[in-house]
Amino acid sequence: MRKIKKALALSLALAMGLSLCACGDKEEATTEKATDAATTEAATDAASEDASSEDTASEDATSESTAGITVPSADGETIYVYSWNDELGNRIDTYFRTKYPELSDLVQYRNLNVSGTEAEYPTKLQSAAESGNEYPSVFAADESVMLSLANKDFSAPVTDAGITADMYSNAYQYTVDFATTDKGLMACTWQVTPGLMLYNKQMAEEVLGTSDPEEVQKMVSTWDGWFEVADKIKAAGKYMVSGPDEVKYPLLAAKSTAWVVDGKLSVYPEVTDMLELSKKIYDGGYSQNSAQWSSEWTANMSNGTTFCFFGTTWFMGDTVFVTEDVKYQACAGPQGYYWGGSYLLYGKDCPNPELAALLIYTLTCDEDVMYDMIKNGDEGCTNNQAAVAKAIANGDGANDKLDGQILTAVFDEGAKAIDMSKSTSYDSQINTILSTVSTSYNTGDDATIDDAIADLKQQVASTITDVVVE
Repeated sequence: MRKIKKALALSLALAMGLSLCACGDKEEATTEKATDAATTEAATDAASEDASSEDTASEDATSESTAGITVPSADGETIYVYSWNDELGNRIDTYFRTKYPELSDLVQYRNLNVSGTEAEYPTKLQSAAESGNEYPSVFAADESVMLSLANKDFSAPVTDAGITADMYSNAYQYTVDFATTDKGLMACTWQVTPGLMLYNKQMAEEVLGTSDPEEVQKMVSTWDGWFEVADKIKAAGKYMVSGPDEVKYPLLAAKSTAWVVDGKLSVYPEVTDMLELSKKIYDGGYSQNSAQWSSEWTANMSNGTTFCFFGTTWFMGDTVFVTEDVKYQACAGPQGYYWGGSYLLYGKDCPNPELAALLIYTLTCDEDVMYDMIKNGDEGCTNNQAAVAKAIANGDGANDKLDGQILTAVFDEGAKAIDMSKSTSYDSQINTILSTVSTSYNTGDDATIDDAIADLKQQVASTITDVVVE
């Protein structure tokens, strides 16, 4: 067996003001060793050579200790990795199999080809876990259902596989906090997901007189300003957004309380804000009333009829932000937010923990891999602050779908500000109900905002029986 040696790039990360406090003791120790070596060198040349050798060995030992991950032999047990689409499979092919070709056959990927946020996905994972046939040793979870999957009896902390806090120390703090339950650190992710507003570059030039991101941001920095722009877009015969629920994620990310507090449903003020803004969009004719993820919604990205979409790092991949002739740019928009993310969890009965740990480490902790994901255009911003600092310094991260705009530094700042402390395992279900209620309120089936809130409570009470609704 051999060890992965991982440099932490402390000087660059600290120069960028990033949070790498866990590495402080190691840096001090390395400084002391360098001083000792210099003193020895001043004594005699021979002693200098010995000191230099000892210092190098010591640094190697520190690097190995920091990584602490074992590369298993190629004759071990096969592990099965599950997800709902091919994104994780592509990451495995590009980064893990390339780096460890001798282990490639031991990692079998299973794309279940279902929705990652619906009940079918965890049901199939549970079935595979119980049958023992092609056991889910590693499995992906969308942010909206990660906590629910972490609570499953077949889920174990990634530390049980061998992932340590040192290995994950470059992760943005919100990803660590979010994935940590009373069982421990339950998942790791390769991506961070701060949100932006993406806008039609040509339409901005024609209607607003500029497409410069800084100038457009000044116009849409508040919701009042955003609607002023929407009036101009409407007057030009175009639509501000594809559908009225487009504003859901920016508004709900700013929630003042969790959906469920002490076992009870909490309808926080931002829910009302979201319902009212969505209805204003609907009633004002600012959208084409297409639902997110519908074929119409996707078509509007490339047919030149829609000014803006709200998206995040993964949104600009090939499977979501589908554009052809339309060029887009991005700015922060009226409100900072986050949206989604894919996490890797560990199955407690994995037959090859070392291989599972190596896979999770490679895709979520390995600084070189995290940097390459940005450089290759696979991620706008990865969950490794040292890798992101390197990408910013090198000017990496140009996005073809944003006409070459580089957003790495913007995503970095956004990721540092994300707060997911109010997330619960019920969020996905309740957000789905809220979207249904929003449509009812827009169309008049719920005549007033009070009717809409009552409808929300009724649907939650009938759907989620372990949540008290008052």
